[in-house]
Amino acid sequence: MKPVTVTQINEYIARKLAGDLNLRNIAVTGEISGLSFRGHAYFTLKDENSVLRAVIWQSSLQGIDRKLLTDGRSVTAVGTIKVYAKGGYYSFQIHYLEDAGIGKAAQEFEALRRKLEAEGLFDRKYKKPLPPFPRTIGVVTSTEGDALRDIRKIILKKNDFVDILIFPAYVQGVYAAKSLIEGIRTANAVSATGRPIDILIVGRGGGSVEDLAAFNDEALARAIFASEIPVISAVGHETNFSISDFVADVRAETPTAAAEIAVPDTEELRRTITGCRQILLDQMHSRILSERRMLDARSDLLRLNMKKKLDSTRHAIERSELLLREGDPRRVFDRGFAAVLNPEGRIIPEIGGITAGDSYVIRMKNGSFTAVAGEIRIHQEGEI
Repeated sequence: MKPVTVTQINEYIARKLAGDLNLRNIAVTGEISGLSFRGHAYFTLKDENSVLRAVIWQSSLQGIDRKLLTDGRSVTAVGTIKVYAKGGYYSFQIHYLEDAGIGKAAQEFEALRRKLEAEGLFDRKYKKPLPPFPRTIGVVTSTEGDALRDIRKIILKKNDFVDILIFPAYVQGVYAAKSLIEGIRTANAVSATGRPIDILIVGRGGGSVEDLAAFNDEALARAIFASEIPVISAVGHETNFSISDFVADVRAETPTAAAEIAVPDTEELRRTITGCRQILLDQMHSRILSERRMLDARSDLLRLNMKKKLDSTRHAIERSELLLREGDPRRVFDRGFAAVLNPEGRIIPEIGGITAGDSYVIRMKNGSFTAVAGEIRIHQEGEI
């Protein structure tokens, strides 16, 4: 078995716990013990048998009733279990706190979360991917909050190609959930009737648990799940979790983060395209030079082979001409030899073709004469 490092095992545990939805936005009841303030609030929650390390970050303390933060008080806390990998321990990071006697909201949140999870609304197989190059972003939020300004600022800074469509909605109060649902449905209707919307951001800026309550509404969760447009849920701050975060296709820690996720940086894309274009041109130039060198080399080789072939052919022709000249009968006559022809004019190559007493034509270099064969004598081989 290959051993692992301490860091590897701690990081593995951290990833496992971070991926467990059952450890997010859970409500825990216990007694505060060992309370201390060091910018943030540190303490443990305990019951009869166990203790749980807990922390409330300074950013969340603004929404917490400080009167509840006393040793020995029984409280219901809502938060998320997270691992501090470097230190090798986990803690309960709390963003909402109330007296244990009035924990109804937390109980309702947990009950709804478990209900929707059991129905499969959080299942990853239903999560729609965000298109990499959206042309239109829809935003369902309040027109008066910082969230919309932050979203518009980030999108317009990063991307000069995309359009933004705003669907105004209330984000807190008794009408908020209904208003958000209408915004989502209107966006889907617009997208289906000729103005496609590629991504829908639904959310608001930070606030207390009560301020964010609309995003824990069951009907809103079902409207997000039913949306044909991929939805980014962007509610509150990093430590805030809502039901809409679980059911949305993507959860962003803040509205600003949602804008960052939604669109690519067109300037960066231009730099990438320019870089790729230059690489392509360089490769084409290099290929052309390489092909040209190869063509020159092949041309030189072809010329060399052609020259060799021509030289070889020329030599063959010269040899053939020499042989032809040497075999020319007239060359034989030049050396003092003569040809014997019968009366029909055919050459008689051997003595066996001569009959004593017959006439024959003797052909020489520059003339001929007729002779009558006398005594016939056969020479031995090699004898002249």
